[in-house]
Formats: sequence, C-alpha cells, structure tokens
Amino acid sequence: MKRPGNSDGANLNYLCVPQPAKVNRPASRRDLLILFLIFFTALGVRLLNRHDHSHEVSAVQSSVVLNYKHQARLIVLNGVASLYDAGSPTNNPDLLGHPLGYPILLSWIYRVAPDSDAATQLFQIILDSFAAVIICLIAFELFPAAVGFIAGLMAAFAPQFSWNSILLLPDSLAALPILLAILLITRARQQPDRTRLLLILAAGALIGVSCWLRANALLLAPFLLLLFPIIYQRGRRLLPALLLLGGAGLVMAPLTIRNAIAFGTFIPVSLGAGQTLIEGIADYNTDGTLGLPETDMELLRGEAETFHRPDYAGSLFTPDGVARDRARLARGFAVIRAHPFWFFSVMVRRAASMLRLERTPLRLAVADSSWGFYQWPMRAIQKLFITAIFLPLTLLGAVILIHQCQFQSLAILLVVPFYYFATQAALHTEYRYVLVIHYFFFVLAAVAVYKLACLLSQRLSIWKFSF
Repeated sequence: MKRPGNSDGANLNYLCVPQPAKVNRPASRRDLLILFLIFFTALGVRLLNRHDHSHEVSAVQSSVVLNYKHQARLIVLNGVASLYDAGSPTNNPDLLGHPLGYPILLSWIYRVAPDSDAATQLFQIILDSFAAVIICLIAFELFPAAVGFIAGLMAAFAPQFSWNSILLLPDSLAALPILLAILLITRARQQPDRTRLLLILAAGALIGVSCWLRANALLLAPFLLLLFPIIYQRGRRLLPALLLLGGAGLVMAPLTIRNAIAFGTFIPVSLGAGQTLIEGIADYNTDGTLGLPETDMELLRGEAETFHRPDYAGSLFTPDGVARDRARLARGFAVIRAHPFWFFSVMVRRAASMLRLERTPLRLAVADSSWGFYQWPMRAIQKLFITAIFLPLTLLGAVILIHQCQFQSLAILLVVPFYYFATQAALHTEYRYVLVIHYFFFVLAAVAVYKLACLLSQRLSIWKFSF
C-alpha cells in the first residue's frame, strides 16, 4: 500500500481507512473548532427541545422523581452529614431503591435555585452536551477527525439523548462519567507509565461516580479488565487493573459505608436488584405460568399475601426492605435454575432489544412555533434516528473494523455495550438504563458513513477522470 503523498487512487483509499491514533497527538485548531461546534449544536438542540416540551417531563416516572426531590429536600434541611445518622429522617428506607448521587446533586441545585426544575434541566442539558464532545474525543483517539465529527454530530442531534437530558432523572448524567472513563483508558495506552496509571485510576473513580447516580455500572470496573489483555502487553496489566478496581471502590466506599451505618447491613449501592430481576423475568413469561409479578403493585400485593403482612403492601422497602429484596433475588434465581436455557434466551432477546433506538415521545417541534425556522430542519434530521437506519450502519461499521483488523478499536467501542448485554439483560430494562451504549454505536455508525463517503468520493473522482 502506498503511503500518503502519492497522487493515485491508492492514496485516497489509504486515507479512507481509519488509522490508529498517533502517539501524543496534539489538538489542532480544527479539532477545537469541531468540539466547539458539536457542543453548541448539542446545547442548542436540547434547549429547543426543552423550550417546547418541558411541560410534558413531569409525566415521566413521576413517583420516582418525587422520591428524588423528597430526599433532596431532606438533605437541604438536615445536611449531607445526616446521611450517616441512622436516626435521621433523611435515611428513609423507602428511598433505598436508588443511589444517593442524584438527590445530593439536586440538593446543591436547590440551595441556589430552590425546587427549580428549570435549573436542574439546564444543568443536565449542559453536561449532556459535553457527552457529545467526549464521544467525539474518543473517536479522535481511534480514527481520523472526520469520524469523530460525524459521531459527535450524531450524538448532538439524536432525539433519544436530547429527550432524556431534560427528564428529571439521573440516566443521562450517569452516562457522562462512563464516557470519560473510556476516554481516559483509551488515551492511557500511549502515555508514559506514571501518566497511564493516573489516568486508569481516574477512570476507575469515574465509574464509581456513575454508580452514585445509577447502580447499573456496579460491575463495570471488573468487566473492563477484559479489555486490558487487548490494549496492554503482558506484564503491564496487573497494576492498571488494580488501580481501576481501586479507583471505583474508593469512590463507591462512602456510599456503602453510609448504607451500613444507616441500615445496619451490607448494601453496595442501593436495593432493587431482586425487584428488577423477577419483574424482568415476568416481562417474557407472557402466559404467566411462573407466577411472577409484572409490576411493583403486583409484587407488593403478592408479598403481603404470601407473608401474611398487610404492611408489606404499602412500600417496596418498608418494612424489612433488605430481607424482602434478598428473598426476591432468591425467588428469581430459583426460576433461573429451573429454566436455564429459557432464561438464556430471555437474556439474548433483551440484549437484542437494546440495539433498537428509543421511539422518543417528542421531537423538535411544530411549524407554528416561534422557533419554527430553526426547528423544522432539526426535526427533519432527528426523524432519521430510527433503528432501520442506524442498526445497519452500526453493524457495517463493526464489519469494516474487523475487515481492517482494527480489533483494539473495536474492543474499546464494544466493551461497554457488551457489559450491559451481559448484566442488564438479566433484569427488567428500560431504554434510559442503557442510554450510554448508543454513544459507542454512533461511533461505529460514523465509521460506516465515513467509509461510504470515501468510496463515493473515489467513484466520483474516477468518473470525472474518465470524462
């Protein structure tokens, strides 16, 4: 293969092959311009979305939102230190279903803008706009800048991301630390030893931060160790692996310690695994032969009847929340042991469902809006974000990387999606739980778009030359 600089068709084909990142590649003015463009595009799309649809946000997971807000107000009233006081009303067992990160964040916002949903949405919109920048930076590390630009624009315009960023839920926020962690791990490959180890430690800490917002990434740090044999040589893997696990553990430790102090038992992050396990199994047991509850209300009624405890019908975790959730886990595991092959098929089907793009209830808005001049072209772009378009592009991007033997880049892009396939597929799942995987799928889609554009450009050049 001829190197760049020759003026024949092979040169164009070489440039169209995504190349590994250069060692210590400095940021150029072009790169900075791309990042600014992506950030402000993402910010504008999300602000327009909020402008027209913020009134509909309150209808999404309203009871969960009220729980977050209630705990945030308790933290404002009693202080963060009250979380470590077993007798404080801040530690209501009914609130154990979610980690503390989002209520603490809301409490900080409420100190500046009391009970302001608008302030919360603006904060989330800004951070979610940075997420589009981060996925662009990850692509910069692996491929030509054009691939990063395309991936960043996809993340900026995606209605799935802009919609979830205005919900009063932590799901979009939990994705950002994971993206940052993968960026640091990717950059660490080419760094001197000391810098590499510091980056890996920071990546682990960022995974811990994500767990403070949502418990879904609880096992992500050990799962990422599967990546190390691919990106590091033998003899240079053990210390980075320990630092990754240590960084995640150190950040999560205050949460685990708080749970032990406040509730007197070991709870790594939050409760709810048993609930989502049996309800997730029931999602696919359509004939009801397993007798599992499909909803929280069915679960509560069933427990009240089974244990002859009418007080169980009022709450998932009060009283005896820890014991009840562990009993739910045991019940789910019993079903799995009795039907292992069927449950494996459930996991495969649920993992496959994660490949679909969410049908968002809202897109940028109506033609008679005062912002219609700006919104109608964005709305037209957002209508393209459907599974029928993006799934083939994602698969094509993966095939291209396999064909070009870029296995390290492919592994970096797929390690987080495969983590969610392996873990979240066992539980009840909603699109917002696995939001982060589509950032990486967009990079694969961008590789496909870039390669197709290069092939088209080559064909046009040949056509012009023939005339």
